[in-house]
Amino acid sequence: MTQLPGIAGEIERVIGLDLTVRLLQRRGGCELHIPQRVPGSLLADIVGDDAAAKLAEVIGPGKIVLPCAHLRGQGARREDARAMLRQGASLQQVALACDMHMRTVSRLRAEIETEAGLRQPKLPFDRP
Repeated sequence: MTQLPGIAGEIERVIGLDLTVRLLQRRGGCELHIPQRVPGSLLADIVGDDAAAKLAEVIGPGKIVLPCAHLRGQGARREDARAMLRQGASLQQVALACDMHMRTVSRLRAEIETEAGLRQPKLPFDRP
């Protein structure tokens, strides 16, 4: 019996609750690559080689989107996220830095573009 929903529950069944929570605290709300070659990977750095190898075997290599961005923190630092987006940070960089899901950050970027009346956001190297 798992305590977490969806893909998080599947991961919990494979590597246990403690390692799953650790993984979600570090990468929840973001895309994660499960590698074919585990040693030295980001996943192995977070959960260890053995757990990462089990995930690669059971779930298979490829990309998955981890839920539970709220496990990385409760504060929704929208203004920090907006500032980072205006400076040209990627969606994933902002999501990790501001404890948000990438979809939330994507919506914030769309709001910024709408407010500015732009199809493409201004980047730091664009001329005024």
